[in-house]
Amino acid sequence: MTERLSEIFSLPLSGNIPLFTLMLAVILIMTMFTKRLHLPQVIGLILCGVAIGPHALNIIDNTGAVSLFSTIGLLYIMFTAGLELDINTFRINRNRSILFGFLTYLGPLAVIFPICFWGYRLGLLESFLVGSMFGTHTLIAYPAVSRLGVSRDPCVAVTVGGTILVDAGVLILLAVILGLASGNLSASFWIELTVSLAAFSVLMFWVIPKIGEWFFAHWHKERHLRFIFIMFMVFLSALLAEIAGLEGIVGAFVAGLVLNRLIPQSSSLMHQIEFVGNAVFIPFFLVTVGMLVDIGVILDGPRTILLALILSASALAGKYLSAFAAQKLFRYSRAQRHVMFGLSAARVAATLAIVIVAHRAGLIDETFLNAAILLILITCIVASFVTESAAQKLAIEHETQDADSQICASAQHEHLLMPIANPGHAQALLGFADLFKSPQSRNPITLLTVVPDNDQSEERIRAFQKAIDPTLKAHPELKVKVASAIDPSISEGIARGIREQLATILLMGWPKSGLTDKIIGEKWRAFVHDIEKMIVIADIPAPLTSQKRIVLFTLNNAELLPSFDIWFDKIVHLAEQSSLKIRHYGTAKTEDAMRSRIAATKKSVILESSHEDPFKIQADESLFSVSDWLIFVTSRPGTMCHVPMCEKLPLLWSKNYTQINRMLLFPANPWNADDEFEQV
Repeated sequence: MTERLSEIFSLPLSGNIPLFTLMLAVILIMTMFTKRLHLPQVIGLILCGVAIGPHALNIIDNTGAVSLFSTIGLLYIMFTAGLELDINTFRINRNRSILFGFLTYLGPLAVIFPICFWGYRLGLLESFLVGSMFGTHTLIAYPAVSRLGVSRDPCVAVTVGGTILVDAGVLILLAVILGLASGNLSASFWIELTVSLAAFSVLMFWVIPKIGEWFFAHWHKERHLRFIFIMFMVFLSALLAEIAGLEGIVGAFVAGLVLNRLIPQSSSLMHQIEFVGNAVFIPFFLVTVGMLVDIGVILDGPRTILLALILSASALAGKYLSAFAAQKLFRYSRAQRHVMFGLSAARVAATLAIVIVAHRAGLIDETFLNAAILLILITCIVASFVTESAAQKLAIEHETQDADSQICASAQHEHLLMPIANPGHAQALLGFADLFKSPQSRNPITLLTVVPDNDQSEERIRAFQKAIDPTLKAHPELKVKVASAIDPSISEGIARGIREQLATILLMGWPKSGLTDKIIGEKWRAFVHDIEKMIVIADIPAPLTSQKRIVLFTLNNAELLPSFDIWFDKIVHLAEQSSLKIRHYGTAKTEDAMRSRIAATKKSVILESSHEDPFKIQADESLFSVSDWLIFVTSRPGTMCHVPMCEKLPLLWSKNYTQINRMLLFPANPWNADDEFEQV
């Protein structure tokens, strides 16, 4: 017994079971501890790594399975950064990202180079390498930005874009410096470097997106398979980056960037990715960061400590100056400046890779190597505290700068009701409802079944609840409530259900073939006319991940409706979820109102407009493909925007666009729009 215990608990732990038991205990306890003390979780995990690492208590060494999970965690951080990046914001701010990349590289270089060259008498090449090395950074504090809901702020997009540019640039520069130091900087070196980078770019920006589109088009309903595919894409991209001579983190980030459009922000797949990363892989990585710190360095005389403090202060000062300059140039707030500084302050992955390679090549000595490792700990602690505090302030700014407090209050009380006739058709519509629903809403999505008033009513309700259960299990992250109404008339039962549930939006599936006459018949028109709330009729034959743009049709004077801000914000929200641009067909006045609303709400949606007649354009099938999402903001009879052609739209679209995602949106009745706010 004693011998078995001695074998299991011999240090450092080598058995997978005791090793993982300890690591999970550290993650669990430190997360609870830091939350209780209101400290950044990152700090607690890094310091635990210092304590249990090979240079302190030597309980765990950074090898084997621990190293594998650490690598996954680092790739996960970079992949998530690319995945959560608002592509439209990134496109709009790409020049700012490039400029910030140069600033965040030149800042530390300008401060550290003279210290190394004149203060420590390093050579010109070595001083330039050390300055460049500390110009890189790792987004170790990114989970705090994501958790606080400000990951789509422009300053985050600029910082993340600048991160990958400067890290990739410095890693390429390292290869050039090593070639220069060894005298191997020949024409073949440049040819090989150019070819490998070109091949990597083609594979990542053309081949990988095509594979992703094919997979999600054919396997989008398989939840577990989707997650495995994403993991495979992350590691394949990291491998391709290493083959091209870059670090794997570059490939992971680009993978997130190119798959961004295929994974909507509020989708169940995104919830899976975030849950697994935040629960296991990223905490593992943070613990292993602490394992890098050698306690013996601190006790090994003042020279290493002094060098580490000087380099840390210089590196942080360089990053702060870069963030300060960017704030002034881009007219950002103080909180945005501190978020940029916090995200760019920590050095881990690229810095460690460069310092180890440079030490092996004899460009820097043991003192600089140890000082760099100590610098990693210092910058990670500073970055965590600064980012946590600044992200909280930025989140508060987002709340207080809301363009319309009444619209915000309405979003919180939004209640979406979906009448369901066939439970087998509910899954696609429920996935769409997840995208359409306001993230601020406190209410669940209500699924409503209407059954006739007879002896079989209760039995039919129970059968419906049993049939809908598999669909609900496929979306465990959604708040869904099942309700029922007993009424001889389906339309009257739905209308009564809306009143009883205090619903603000009615979302309906598109009636299938054979029921077209009901769509355009008198009963349908009366049904739409009698319900005052926003009505959305949607058909989703194509996977939501295949969409590339929203084609929006509006009627004359659509901007004059009191509910304009509500329905347009909904369409902008859909565009943001999957980084889609909006192609608008309508009047110039409506376009101006849309652009004013986008500016007022500080959204980054790309709006393209045409003032052609929406009825003539949408009748031309050749203009649209399965990658388009057709949305017509129509109108009820008797309202100010209504024209007779509106009543023919359902029939026309049922015949022409059976393979294209389409949606008819009836805004809340103009004369009753205010009632919606009063009752919520």
